[in-house]
Amino acid sequence: MRTIHTKRRLLALPELDSICLEAAREAERKRIAMEMHDELGQLLTALRIEVLLLKQNIADDLVALQKADEMKRLVDSIMGVVRGVVNHIRPAALDFGIVPALEWLADDFRRRTRIPCCLIAVGPEPSLSELHTVGIFRIVQESLTNISRHAFASQVEIRLTKSGSRVELIVADNGRGFDMPVRRLGSYGLVGMAERARMMDAHLKIESRPGNGSVVQLRVQDDSLSADG
Repeated sequence: MRTIHTKRRLLALPELDSICLEAAREAERKRIAMEMHDELGQLLTALRIEVLLLKQNIADDLVALQKADEMKRLVDSIMGVVRGVVNHIRPAALDFGIVPALEWLADDFRRRTRIPCCLIAVGPEPSLSELHTVGIFRIVQESLTNISRHAFASQVEIRLTKSGSRVELIVADNGRGFDMPVRRLGSYGLVGMAERARMMDAHLKIESRPGNGSVVQLRVQDDSLSADG
C-alpha cells in the first residue's frame, strides 16, 4: 500500500502568506457567486416573467406562441447554467456549515455521475472556521473530481467524524486505484490537496494501489474549540 502524508507543524511566514492569499481568493469567489446569483438571477427571472406575459398576449398567433415557448426554454436553460456556475464557484451550502456543504457535494456527485455516494456524519457537527470549512470542502471536491475522472468506481463514501477536538474526514471509493508514485509526478489535484492540508495545519494521508480503490484521510483540530480553550 502506497501512501502520501503531510504532517502537522508550525507555519512559516510564506505559508501564512499563502493562507491570506487563499482566504482572499475564497472571499472573491463568494462575492462573485453572490453577485451572479442576485443580479444576473434577478434579470433572468424578470425576463422569464416578461416572456410569460408575452405568451398571454399572443395566444392567437401560433407561430409567435411557438417562438415565445422557445424563448422561455432558452431562458430556463440559461438560468440552469447560471446556477451551475454559481455552485461551482462557491456553493451557498458552505454558508450553513460543513455537513450541509458535504451533503450538497454528495448529491451533486450522484446527480452528475450516477455513482452511489453516501455521506456519514458521526458525532456533533463541527463548528469550524471559514478556512477549515472551505479547506475540507475543497479537498472532498477534488477527491470526487478525481474519482469521477479516473477511478471507475461503483461506490463512494464520505465520512466526517467529530470526536472531542478532533475532526476526521475520509473519502473512500472502490475503484481501480492508482500507483501513488506515478500519479504524484503529474497530479496537480493531489498537490493542491496537500497544500490545503498544510494551510489548515492538518494531517493528510492518501492510500491507493492499482485494483484496490483509494482512501483520502484528513485529520484536523476543531479550531473553534482550540480558540475557546
